[in-house]
Amino acid sequence: MPNLDRSRLESLLRAEEQKFHAGHPKSYALYQRAQASMQGGVPMLWMIRWAGTFPVFVKEAKGAHFTDVDGRTYIDFCLGDTGAMTGHAPDAAVKAIAEQAAKGITLMLPIEDAIWVGEELQRRFGLEYWQFTLTATDANRFALRMAREITRRKYVLVYNYCYHGSVDESLAGLDQNGKTGPRGCGRRHNQRPGRRRDCYIESRR
Repeated sequence: MPNLDRSRLESLLRAEEQKFHAGHPKSYALYQRAQASMQGGVPMLWMIRWAGTFPVFVKEAKGAHFTDVDGRTYIDFCLGDTGAMTGHAPDAAVKAIAEQAAKGITLMLPIEDAIWVGEELQRRFGLEYWQFTLTATDANRFALRMAREITRRKYVLVYNYCYHGSVDESLAGLDQNGKTGPRGCGRRHNQRPGRRRDCYIESRR
């Protein structure tokens, strides 16, 4: 395989980034403003891992599409990392959420609807008991906790530089020598923000 002309690749990348910047002026302005109040200029740091030099800011979403603040419409293949698998803002869900919000949604006690959800999950997936969480991080943390209790094992398998929530046990990465260390150790010094290395399997305590 012939050697790649990395200087040409870098030049092409810069040209694409300039085109991206020119086509998203409002997103860029919001990104600049956001850096004064949010670390990295985003609500959650993983949102900075964008193909361009800054993330687009969303104005609204419906179904499988969303529109950014610059008026560009996209097909959303992420769908909230499966949280919106049935599409953004489906009418039935919007109606049900609005009705429940009017009756209160920040209770620290169970409601009858929670029993229906548990029973429906039993019916669909055949598992006897269920526990609800508010985030994927909590789900991963609870799963690790239960797995360790059941297996009495101390090692956890994670994928290098892939998202496992902000669970401490998964914040690990491979350095240049293939050794496990804190998250970020696998990043080359000249690697630009937003670029991710390939995923490898690793284990850590």
